[in-house]
Parts: sequence; C-alpha cells; structure tokens
Amino acid sequence: MRCWPRSNTIWRSDVLTASFIFAKGMSEELERALWSRGLISWDILRQYPEEAAEVLGSSRTGKLVEQIAEAQQALARGDAAWFKTAWPDRESWRLWKGFAAPERIALVDIETTGLTPGYDQITVIGLADSTKATAYVAGRPQPGDEPLERFRDAIKAYHLIVTYNGTGFDLPFIEKSFRDANFKFTLPHLDVMLPARSVQGGLKDMEKQVGIVRPADIKDMRGIEAIQLWGQWKNAGDLAAYRKLTTYCKADCVNLKDFTDAVYAKKWQTVYGNHARPVDFAKLKGQQLSIF
Repeated sequence: MRCWPRSNTIWRSDVLTASFIFAKGMSEELERALWSRGLISWDILRQYPEEAAEVLGSSRTGKLVEQIAEAQQALARGDAAWFKTAWPDRESWRLWKGFAAPERIALVDIETTGLTPGYDQITVIGLADSTKATAYVAGRPQPGDEPLERFRDAIKAYHLIVTYNGTGFDLPFIEKSFRDANFKFTLPHLDVMLPARSVQGGLKDMEKQVGIVRPADIKDMRGIEAIQLWGQWKNAGDLAAYRKLTTYCKADCVNLKDFTDAVYAKKWQTVYGNHARPVDFAKLKGQQLSIF
C-alpha cells in the first residue's frame, strides 16, 4: 500500500472545481475513489493523470482530462448555458460556491392564487441577491416594488437561479405566466429542496434550526395565507395585506441564502469532505525519484 505525504495546504472551500461527476460515465463511487487518491481538483488531476489512470484506466482518464478542460474553459468564460446543459441537475448544489459571484445569484420565490400553472396566476415574484430584495407584483405594484413583467429583464443580470421546489413549482409557473413573450429560463438552476431533504428537512423547520428569524408578523405565515392576503388587497385595497404579502415573499428569498449555506455545508462534508484526502504530489514524486 502506497504511503502518500499529506499536504498542509488548505484546499478550496467549494467543491465545484473538485467535481468530476459531470463527466460521462462517472459515478459517485469513482469520484470518491479519485478524491481519496488526492485528486481533489481539476488542476491536480490534469497535472497527475497517471494517478487517475490507476482508478479509471488510461483511455477513460484521457477522456476525463478533456472534459475537465472543457468545464474549466466554460467556467472561465462564465458560460452559464454550458453548465445548464452539462451539469447534472441532482448535483446542482455544487454550483452554490465557486460558480457565480454572490451578487449574480438570484434567489427566487413566487406567490400565486393557487397551485395550477397556466390556470392560477402569479401575484408576486420575489427576487433577492447579496445586495437587495425586490418584489415584482401583478396589477398595481406600490412604490418601491416593480411590475411583474419587469422580472423577465431583471433575471438576465444573473448567472445562477436558486429556489426551494422551483423545479416543480416556481419556474414552470413563471414560464407559463410569460409564455406569450416566449420566456424561458436559460440559467442553471439550484433547487435546494432535494439536497436539503437528503441532509436536513423542510424549509421552515430548517430555518429554525439554522437560526433564521422572521419578523413577528410573518413568523408563522404559510402559503395559504398569501392567497388570502392577495384577495384582501385585490378586492378591498387592503394596503396592510399587500405589505405583509410582499414582505413574506421577499423574506422567503432572502432566507434562501442562509438556508442554502447550511445545506451546502452539510452536503460538502458528507459528499466531499469525508472522502477527499489532500496529497503533496510534488513531494511524493520527489521521493520516488530519489530512490533511483
């Protein structure tokens, strides 16, 4: 059994550039095997392909090196479309760090009149990032908020969309709401619901565990009340109901940041941290050469 010198350097906190799971034929087991050999980044594997060949064989390693180079080039040029197409949806949590600057990550949530896209209507789209939170409101947005339709242009400034259950609800609802304008999302999408369920639990319960505190007036609010608040605003002009609704929607977006941080930290540890082993390959290769 080979004894490998351990590196004392601190490796990157993101798992994106340590990921090989996007490559064709790559399994979680093979990826873990590569990490356990010290191949904990794209750069390291490209520099020491012979180490990967002991796990994958020479032919598969050559193809992996080519695919890593393609991924590095896409990341360097900020090619969100490449990641939307090439990155596995189930592993989108890995894009949370290292893929886009915080101000280019869109945290999105919607409120609606019901649960059926194409029949029920969107009342509010919340959009937050690291600097601000905005409510895009149907009908008569109040000062400080934006018309619903302006969301289509606003989302163009971002490189990654983050939602909770957006795959099954928010994104299809938005696309159907704007179907007359032929609107389609073109960005990679991190639906944090699935990775959250694998490590923790539901959104509101996990918010409490993470320490996220909502304002008292929306602390115990749920989606059904959002429908009622919209009715009070639309039918009776109840401004307090309007304010509570938009505050609730924006809070859902803003809180996604800390929520996703917590989910990412747990996934990082279970998927990557428990298996990755840093190796000082320069020292290792030097030791091998000194034998002769």
